Amino acid sequence: MKYHWFKPLTHTRDYLKVSRNVILNNKMTMGEDSYKLEKKLQKSLGVKYVVLTTSGTSALMMATIASGIKPFDLVYAPNYTWIASVNPARIIGAKIKLVDSLPESEIINFELLNKQIKKNPPKLVVLTHLNGQANFNEEFDNLKKKYNFFVIEDAAQALFSRSDKKILCGTKYDIGCFSLSITKPINMVYGGFCTTNSTKLYKKLIAIRNNGVNAEPENAKLELPTELGLNLKPSDLHSSIGLINLNSRTKRIKNLKKIFDFYKKNINNQKLKFSRLKGSYTVPCYPQVLVNNRKKFVKYCEKNNIGLHLGIRCLSKNKDFSNSNNKNLKNSIKFSDQVVRLPSGPGYQISDLKKIVRLINKF
Repeated sequence: MKYHWFKPLTHTRDYLKVSRNVILNNKMTMGEDSYKLEKKLQKSLGVKYVVLTTSGTSALMMATIASGIKPFDLVYAPNYTWIASVNPARIIGAKIKLVDSLPESEIINFELLNKQIKKNPPKLVVLTHLNGQANFNEEFDNLKKKYNFFVIEDAAQALFSRSDKKILCGTKYDIGCFSLSITKPINMVYGGFCTTNSTKLYKKLIAIRNNGVNAEPENAKLELPTELGLNLKPSDLHSSIGLINLNSRTKRIKNLKKIFDFYKKNINNQKLKFSRLKGSYTVPCYPQVLVNNRKKFVKYCEKNNIGLHLGIRCLSKNKDFSNSNNKNLKNSIKFSDQVVRLPSGPGYQISDLKKIVRLINKF
């Protein structure tokens, strides 16, 4: 494929240099660079605590365990979200209720969600900030105070995005979960982290990351576990790469916005419709279009060496959610069936995008 669907910005020489240093330090798990990256992310996001881990999926697992939900507890989640958002709750045995999105959007319909909460208050709500779009709502905030349910923000696609009130995604509610995989604005090749402003939750997250033991990794005292936990400590090799990429975040964010604006301005094919993107302070990870005949478009792009990504599959399409009421999930299902992510990423040059746009406009 000549034009891959995502092209990261790389710093190869710096990567090789720090990799050598990490290997010579002989501390490959939760070493010095992992703690440095936690502190830098903490400062960048203005939160009290950051707990680094192996992936965004691991962060969601840690957050769900920390929420304290039990089998058969009620959990609300968007139908249009990545399966990792709800897998931990499914593993625990909670009852998951899916909520539809707004028309031609991946954003949850808060009117529907709030009605469900009033009718049947949950133990946990998972909110997903997709493609950098802040997913907040004042009535929802009031309901959280009234019913005291736990909220996890899945901000895997929203690092450094803000709401119109300048609230950073992943920092408002109980725990925020982020991905630092290769297809995110900032990456450590593969990794993720949790944010929280609660000391109690921070201690829980630390223990969950370390097999349930609230102590320094590999502590010689071998304390007994206080929480359910797994070995979710990150690689210091990946953390060293994350530090390099975090230092270039201004350039990366600028490139992503520039790419999105270029596509929106120059694609004039009437068969493609840009998906709604809300928020003045949104950092869009991916330019997305809706296509009625997606199969035909995908085939055309493959023939012309243009890599595409088909976005997220609705949770209701999974067999474990086959009993969901699809009539009440029509917006998210339609969006899932039509959405396409165009080639993007902070490593792309405008000269390449011009060639891609020229081909797409001929479809």
